[in-house]
Amino acid sequence: MIQFLLLSICYAAAFYISTSLANYYSPLMMMGMRGLISGSLILTFAYLYNGKIVFQFSKYKLQYFCAIIFGFLVPFVLHSAILDKLPPVDISVIATIEPILTYILAAYFFKEKLSSRQFWLLFLGTFFAFSAIFMESNVDHIALISWQLPFIVMISITLAIGWLSVEKLVKLNEPAMPIVGLGLMTTGLIATILAFQFGQTKITLDIMPIALFFILILAGDLIVHSMRAKLSAQYSATLLSLICIFTPFVVALHEEIFAHKHYSYQFFLMMIPALVCFMAFYREEVQNKTV
Repeated sequence: MIQFLLLSICYAAAFYISTSLANYYSPLMMMGMRGLISGSLILTFAYLYNGKIVFQFSKYKLQYFCAIIFGFLVPFVLHSAILDKLPPVDISVIATIEPILTYILAAYFFKEKLSSRQFWLLFLGTFFAFSAIFMESNVDHIALISWQLPFIVMISITLAIGWLSVEKLVKLNEPAMPIVGLGLMTTGLIATILAFQFGQTKITLDIMPIALFFILILAGDLIVHSMRAKLSAQYSATLLSLICIFTPFVVALHEEIFAHKHYSYQFFLMMIPALVCFMAFYREEVQNKTV
């Protein structure tokens, strides 16, 4: 439970920091620098800890391709396209639909099964969370972001495919840290090239944005991505995708308190049962594994 809560808090913090930094960095350039720095650090730690980095890329080419492209590159690049276009809570729709998409894909491609109780907890949690965000946006606002909504759905789908591939690799005894490091390094390199290609090279050298950027790397990559990959050997991809479900609640609470942006009481009333459902889902899976 402590690991799960730590991952959830770090994910929410990284998500909100990345949206805040869009005011100081070009999103694509920020994604590029983040991937290069995080990937190199993770690969360095993996080498120093094990003395070598060994993975069977040639044997599991398809799994590595899906893990790197869909787990890191595509969602990072797509995320950069909407990062400075939508409010943080709207972007957090990704967090509400990724778990249900992960379950559907896991059930279809990997034959992973949930108990009927887990299915209903997942369904109800997704329904409450999505409804909370939907009700907070008025009709005009939704119309304005119609072109970004497909991006949000695509990000959720690619994340589900990518992290199912990471889970597959880890359960094939491939090392978790190098998988994440390789994915981030590849993403960082390509995103940086694209940033220069499209002229998105804005960088702010002020102390506060730089400090937040390194907190983003620590929370989002060194903790969340690395721990999530390692825990893939123990827990299902569906359960681990639930670490992001606290994000809409945490982002809204932070903006309510510190940014003086008002959220209706209905939003928080709908988010509370969503969180309860997802925590019950976690308890159910842990109990099933101990039986």
